[in-house]
Amino acid sequence: MKCPACGQWNRASFPRCFKCGEPLNHLVDKIAKPAEELEKTAPLPEDLPTVIRIDEFGNETVRDDKRDKLAREMLSLHERKRLGEVKQKKLRSRGAQRGFAPSGVQVSSSSRRSRFVADPQNERQKREKLFPEENRVDYDGFIEQPTYYALAGDDVHFTQRTMTNSSGSVPLPLPQKKRKRFISRMRMLPYIAIGLILIGGAFALYQFVISPALKERAENNKAPQPIITASILDDMAAHTISIPAPEGAQIYIKELRKSYIVTGGYATFQVADYFWYELIEPLTQETMDVELTPYIRTSSGEQKQMDTVRYTISIPLSPITMINPDMNRLEVSTPVYNVRFHVMQNSKVYINGEDFSSFVNTQNGFISYNAAVQPVGDNVITIKVRSQYYRENSVTLVIYRAIQDIPLDLASTLDDESSSDTMTISATTRAGATITVKSPHTELDTSLLNSTGVFSFKAIFSKIGINTVEIHAEFPGKNPTIVKYDVYYLPNPDIYTRKAWALDSWGYPDLLANMNTRIANTQIYEFTGPVKEIVSSRPQLVIFDSSDGSGSEKLVMVENQTKTEWKLGERYRIYADAYGMYGNIPRLIARYTYKPRGVK
Repeated sequence: MKCPACGQWNRASFPRCFKCGEPLNHLVDKIAKPAEELEKTAPLPEDLPTVIRIDEFGNETVRDDKRDKLAREMLSLHERKRLGEVKQKKLRSRGAQRGFAPSGVQVSSSSRRSRFVADPQNERQKREKLFPEENRVDYDGFIEQPTYYALAGDDVHFTQRTMTNSSGSVPLPLPQKKRKRFISRMRMLPYIAIGLILIGGAFALYQFVISPALKERAENNKAPQPIITASILDDMAAHTISIPAPEGAQIYIKELRKSYIVTGGYATFQVADYFWYELIEPLTQETMDVELTPYIRTSSGEQKQMDTVRYTISIPLSPITMINPDMNRLEVSTPVYNVRFHVMQNSKVYINGEDFSSFVNTQNGFISYNAAVQPVGDNVITIKVRSQYYRENSVTLVIYRAIQDIPLDLASTLDDESSSDTMTISATTRAGATITVKSPHTELDTSLLNSTGVFSFKAIFSKIGINTVEIHAEFPGKNPTIVKYDVYYLPNPDIYTRKAWALDSWGYPDLLANMNTRIANTQIYEFTGPVKEIVSSRPQLVIFDSSDGSGSEKLVMVENQTKTEWKLGERYRIYADAYGMYGNIPRLIARYTYKPRGVK
């Protein structure tokens, strides 16, 4: 109960408020009053005391006491209950006057399912009328034997306790049992499993037993078919054809105009692939579908046509090997560039549409062509080759020469290789231009420069290999022209080999320890050994064992710039100069290749 002085809630057994000490005995009679006297109880005031709470941050919150709200709701509940009882009494009395009010003890006081407590028993109602003082209603609406009903919408299949009266009870329907399905999932699982096993077994039987047997029977019943295989005829691609026929029969091939005798059940013959395309011009396709028409001669001498034999052949490209340049695009400074390549004998060669076929057989298939290179940017050179028994092959070269504001042309007779450490360079430019040679040179002659624009000088080659000659031409009001020209310098063998050091047990570790110095001095080395591995073919990079089988391996990587192509496993005597490192082994550039000493 709540203290009227301070508003503190206390137990009903407390005689005084444990907070302020206010006596609480005078409140007992008010709480125990029956429902009829609740209307005399004064309701709680609207302005109930509030509670001030302070949180951990010091903020104050003013809230109403929840227990005050609960007390108001309980009083409202009692009031509505009292009014309901009064209303029910009036309804019963009105129904009794009209003659159809329910009577007897076999009728239940309520049949509606709800969460509210039903009317008390008849005996209890009579007792309340006779002894109102003894049957006090507690504030929470407690009833000795309440009857509860389920909410509307709950499961209808429930067991309901009936309200027992002094003379009997009304039986309620028993819960209905769910009807079991004849076909359920659990019952169907075994049947499904058996069905899957039967289907899998049938599929395996067909796949591994019936199908192979049917294929084998079909192959046995099928007539023999021609056999076509790729082969070689006179070092050229060909195909071998075997046509099945009765033993001793004669097979005539229409396209070949030849007859063949059947031996061993087949007439076998070869057809070169070039037979089908040798006379076709131009020929650029990669493959061709061909067919042969065989005839069999019967015993009466009549020829009967057989099934056509069809197969596909591949047409190889005409071989062409580029020597100079070894790339499809390059940049030059000279007005003429020498293009060199090699083709097969009897080949037809066209360079930019001009026929050079007459030079093929006279030079053993080597073609040398001086291409005019204009200072217009890209100069495109197209080479087409059609060799015998091959299809047409073409190579496109793009030679770039920068556009010149001041013309500067090197002599067309200038060579790109030199065995001497000097070379005379002649060139022509605009008269009155200023010429500057940036590369090592001597004897610069500009006496005719102002009149004809001709000048010359001697270029000095400071290292073995590629040396670049650089010339600058300047003229007032014009953009300068820069020309660079590469010359491959390689001394004669008697001069080059004379400077070689042996790459032996002393020279090999010395090269590893002083690599930078040996490269700067272009040190030349000599060694003999077998080819251990070919790393690349263009350019040819090969790993040699310079120890030549004596002692531990001394591996070196060598770039082949000689005229001999090295083969795996062969032994060679190599003269090469230092170039750098390949992993943890030295790398050299070979200039000359010879047979090992003692080998003729």
